[in-house]
Amino acid sequence: MVVGEDAQVKGFSGARRAKQWLEGTMRIFGAYANTDSESCGRRLTLPWPYGGRTFSFDLGGAMRGDPYQNDMFCAEVKNYAQPSDQGTQFDEFLAKCYVAAQAQHHLSDHFMWITWAPFRANSWSTLNSPDQVESAVLQHSSRVFGTSDPAEARKLLDSELAQSVAARLWLIVLSDKQETLLPLKDWAAIVAAELTRREGSW
Repeated sequence: MVVGEDAQVKGFSGARRAKQWLEGTMRIFGAYANTDSESCGRRLTLPWPYGGRTFSFDLGGAMRGDPYQNDMFCAEVKNYAQPSDQGTQFDEFLAKCYVAAQAQHHLSDHFMWITWAPFRANSWSTLNSPDQVESAVLQHSSRVFGTSDPAEARKLLDSELAQSVAARLWLIVLSDKQETLLPLKDWAAIVAAELTRREGSW
């Protein structure tokens, strides 16, 4: 298997495992990956405002229970064993989130970054800050604002939107052992049946 194919297989596996973990919390339902079908792919794909290209998130779906009842989310999944180049990819993810929020994309209530390898350990506590979002958007200003001029891009940047994106961010770190702590399938089936019953009575 060549390197590119191996990365693709790991990507598929990571998205599947992240989906199973999210659904196992019982706070996520109806989750789907961009590879599940063409329609799923379309729902998770958006255009960059400039440059004529598109991007897509790995997962999307709905949430249940207060305070997230009926909120929608989209997620990027990194099935990595090491930090690798996640910092660079995370900055691009933040720019994508800004674009999705600006377009009022239907999955933009929450933005999740799901990984098996922490990164930027020295600045971890600020990765979901408005300043980090603004910095990331300015790095990708040519695709977001159609200009690579820093001063012009800064004028076009919506600081309130950046703050809103920061408030919607989730940084989730998983591990192989953590994945084994999900409810057993028979337990999950009982809870799912009860949730379905209750939701049907509302």
